[in-house]
Amino acid sequence: MLQYACMLKRIFFLMVILLVISVAAYVMLRGFFWFKLHAEVRATEQKRNAQIETVLESRKTIDTNSKNPFGDDERVKVLLIGLDKRVGQTHGHCDAIQFVDIDKKTNSVTITAVPRGTYSPLPPGTGVTSSDYYVSNACGLGGLAYGVTQIEYILGEKADYLVVLGFSEMLGILRTLKLPTTETLQWLRQRQGYAIGEPQRARNHSMFIKQTMIQYIPEKNSKIDTALQYIMYRMVQTDLSFDQVTQIVTALSEMNLKTKPENITLAMRPAYTVQDIPYDSEHLNENLSKMLDPIKHLLTSSYTGISEEQIQSKLMETINSKKNEPEFIAWAFDNDIWLQIEDDEIRKQTQFEFLENKLALIEQKENRKALIADYILEMQYISEDWWADKGKNLLEKEI
Repeated sequence: MLQYACMLKRIFFLMVILLVISVAAYVMLRGFFWFKLHAEVRATEQKRNAQIETVLESRKTIDTNSKNPFGDDERVKVLLIGLDKRVGQTHGHCDAIQFVDIDKKTNSVTITAVPRGTYSPLPPGTGVTSSDYYVSNACGLGGLAYGVTQIEYILGEKADYLVVLGFSEMLGILRTLKLPTTETLQWLRQRQGYAIGEPQRARNHSMFIKQTMIQYIPEKNSKIDTALQYIMYRMVQTDLSFDQVTQIVTALSEMNLKTKPENITLAMRPAYTVQDIPYDSEHLNENLSKMLDPIKHLLTSSYTGISEEQIQSKLMETINSKKNEPEFIAWAFDNDIWLQIEDDEIRKQTQFEFLENKLALIEQKENRKALIADYILEMQYISEDWWADKGKNLLEKEI
C-alpha cells in the first residue's frame, strides 16, 4: 500500500513537472512569436525612421549655390529689406532698408540704413501725387526689382545678395531668438516719439541688427548652431544658398564681434544727425511708455485704440473664414501667417493645418516631402515632439 502511495506521488509529481514544462514552453513559444512579431514592427519602425532621417538630413545640407559669397575682394554686400506685404497686393512697400557690408580683409561690418521716406523717382504712369515719391513706394508701385535699383542708386553701391522678410517672418525670428515680439515690433516701428522721426527709426533698425549680431553670432571656435541658422534661413526669401549663409556666419564668428563690437560701424544714406539708442529687451515697456505716453493723444490708431486682443481676434476671424480657399492658403503659407498668432497652442495648430492644406495644392511628391521635412526639423528644434511626430506621420505617407 505504501509502495502504491509512493508511486502515485511520483506520477503526480511527474505530471506537475510536465505541466510546468508545457506551460513554460507555451510561454516561451508565445514570447518568441511575440518578440518576432514586434521585431518586425520594430524593424518597420526603424526603417521608417531611417527613411525620415535621410530626408531630414538632405534638408539640413540643402545647397543650390555653394560658391564663396565673398568673392575675390573678400567682401560680401547684402541688402536687407523688410517688406510690408498685405493681402491682395501684388507688391509690398519697402518698410525697412538696411545694407550690410562684411569685409573679411579688415574684419569689419558696416550697416547702412536708408530711411523709407527718402526721395525716389517712381515709374511713369503710376498716377501718384508729389507726396508719394518715396523709396518705400518705389517697391510698392514699381515692384521689388525697381525698388532695389532705386535703393542701390541712393546707396551708390550694388548689392551682391538680397534678403527679404515680411511682418510674419519678423515675428517668427523674434520668437526663435526668444525676444519679446509685440514690444520689439513697437520699438522698431516707433518714430512718433523722435524729433527727427523716420531717420531715427531707420537708425534703430541698424542698432538692432548690430546688437543681434553681437549677441547671437557664435564666438570664434565655438560650435555654430546649424539647425537654428536653417530655421531662420527658411523664414526669409533670399538668393543666398544655405551653404553661403553658413560661410558668412563663420566669417562673422571669426571676427570676434562679442569682444570687438567697435568692428561694426553704422551709417546712413542720405546722412542725418541721429542717436545710437540701444535695444534693451528687458526694459522695452518702460522705454516705450516714456516715449509714447506724452504724445498718445496725437497718435493714429496704428499705435493706440486697437488692443492686442482685437488684433488677434480679427486675425483669427480672417484665417478661419478663408483657410479653405486655395488662393488664401498659398498666400498665407508663403507669408507664414500663423507666426502672427500670439497664443502658442493655437499658432502650432494653425501652422499644421496650413501645412496639410498646402500639401493638397502641391503635385510633386518630392516638393511635398521637402516641405514636411522642414516642418519636422523646426518642431524638433523647438522641442515640440508631439507636432514633430504628426509631421513624421505625414512624411511616412509620402515615403
